[in-house]
Amino acid sequence: MEKRIGYIDIAKGLGILVIVLAHNDLSGYHPTLHKFIYAFHIPLFFFLSGMFFRPERAFGETVKRRFNTLMKPYFFALFLIYLGEAAFSNMTFPVIAGRIAKALYATGKYIDWVQLWFIPHLFAVALFAWVEWRFVFGRVKMDWLRWLLMFAMLAVGVFTMPYFWPFTAPVIGIDLFGLPFSLDLVLASGFFFLVGYEVNQRPLEKFFASPLVLLLTFGALLALVLFLSPQLDFNTRDYPSLWINTAEALLGIAMILSLSRNLEKWSERAANIFRYFGRISLVILIFHVPIQEALFDKFTRLGIPTDPSIALAFLSGVLIPALIYELAIHHNPRLRPWFGFAAEEIPLNTKVTKES
Repeated sequence: MEKRIGYIDIAKGLGILVIVLAHNDLSGYHPTLHKFIYAFHIPLFFFLSGMFFRPERAFGETVKRRFNTLMKPYFFALFLIYLGEAAFSNMTFPVIAGRIAKALYATGKYIDWVQLWFIPHLFAVALFAWVEWRFVFGRVKMDWLRWLLMFAMLAVGVFTMPYFWPFTAPVIGIDLFGLPFSLDLVLASGFFFLVGYEVNQRPLEKFFASPLVLLLTFGALLALVLFLSPQLDFNTRDYPSLWINTAEALLGIAMILSLSRNLEKWSERAANIFRYFGRISLVILIFHVPIQEALFDKFTRLGIPTDPSIALAFLSGVLIPALIYELAIHHNPRLRPWFGFAAEEIPLNTKVTKES
């Protein structure tokens, strides 16, 4: 049995905490921190998912596994959203049906809980990466040439990105924001996904375990964020500089991987906490935005200053989804598969095989 690299779950935990913080109105109150986080937080999750990509699997098996771990949670989240709207709002059934149809288009512009755009897109990226690897990149044996072709794919993706936000759809003649499942992003997101796969083929654990790597990647990323202006946002198709934004994203990914490896050395207890959040990252992703937005508004109305309100809303956006997981999902074999988990519970300290 292939053992999972433990620090990747820690990286997922750090990554989901960063995502929750990024969705906490930081752009208005702490723009530099907001820009720092946005430099790498979405590319990080494409990269981490790519680390467990298995191109040797049959395409049908890849579709099945990715559907179970991504699309089933997405559809279940839509069910929860619109069941709630039908039960607790005055919205009519035709209006709800129209919003469901828009949500099935699956770009952030058309989903009530905008953060969910990432889930169907990751499904699309995984299938795109399988095709690209089996028919293109996997056939290129020279590493330097394969990396050059991957970067060329990214460049094309970055160049074409603005043309789809919005674009006029042929035949029907209406303006749409992005292709279904954000397919217009797959060249750029697929780059980070395949870089994750490439990195996972190399024994880099000792490299990332160096505190010097952590210090250098953090310092370099901070310098780029402070002194250069372009800000990355996949959801709104903002990738203003191919070179700067790509460098920032890769530095941020290396920084999180290095921090994860160093946490393993510094404190097993802290590592296990982040590992836990990494294992339930999809649950946190699904629920954190409405929880955080509602509670931030309540905290500020109570007269709590902005920074403590941000901190309290952030903790709520992490801990309440964790509570939902523990009370409703963790020991429920019928509900677990709808949130991307195996029906049987896997103990926290168990090493598991590579994911799909």
